[in-house]
Amino acid sequence: MQIIEVKPDIYACLTPKPASNAGFVAGERGVLVVDALFSPAAGRDLASAVAEHTGKPALLLVNTHHHSDHVFGNQAFEAPIVAHCMLAGELSRAATRDLSPESRTAWVAEHPEDGWLVDELEIRYPNIIFEDHLRIDLPPRHMVVQHLGGHTLDSAIVDLPDDGVLFAGDLVFEGRTPYLLNAGFRATVTALQSLEELGRRTVVPGHGALCDIAYVRRFRDFLDTLMGEVGRLLEVGWSKQSILASDALPKWWTSDRPELQRANVAKLVDELAGQDAE
Repeated sequence: MQIIEVKPDIYACLTPKPASNAGFVAGERGVLVVDALFSPAAGRDLASAVAEHTGKPALLLVNTHHHSDHVFGNQAFEAPIVAHCMLAGELSRAATRDLSPESRTAWVAEHPEDGWLVDELEIRYPNIIFEDHLRIDLPPRHMVVQHLGGHTLDSAIVDLPDDGVLFAGDLVFEGRTPYLLNAGFRATVTALQSLEELGRRTVVPGHGALCDIAYVRRFRDFLDTLMGEVGRLLEVGWSKQSILASDALPKWWTSDRPELQRANVAKLVDELAGQDAE
């Protein structure tokens, strides 16, 4: 884990691919932590980093969305958890589906070297929820946790307006193919437009290296271009399979996760064809 102090007392915690990022903000009385990483062990490492760099207790933990790589470290923190009001339901459904004894046994059998990721895992749910946004005062600064949707229905960001910094969660993937299979393309583009309007100089993405608002703009432009091209192919009669087989569609990262790129395009075809309920 790489800890970068992007501004005084504002830290980005960057992890190697494919793991997720986190962060923390220190105030006079304690620390707000953004996301808890992908396992109890990783969460403990993050908690140790918070203590080492600030010498202060974690007062609040924000979960930007329900995906396991951002919340499975929750149990490493005793602090109350802040999240959008839909997160608990989304996380409960995911846990029921993916963390049954049968699913765990099958997953560990398939990935024996990674069994430690779910050892001793306990799901911790939020106990402070909001609908649109929540202002948090952590003297000497304040921040806003804001629901934008996009990556998932419950996705939120943590914005520090006075510092020009925002933690974007998985609305922004730097250096790798984004995951667009939950909320879909239109919702993601709308959320990215909201990020651009904030105009913050420093963006901590959910995955990858630090970036800026220009990167967010280029990402949204790519999604707009891809949506336009797939829409054009549908209008001239291309089938879904023909579109998925095409090598001419623009790619955000040309060699990264081709199976996810294909799944994203399949999601987009269904969305544009009106077949996707989300």
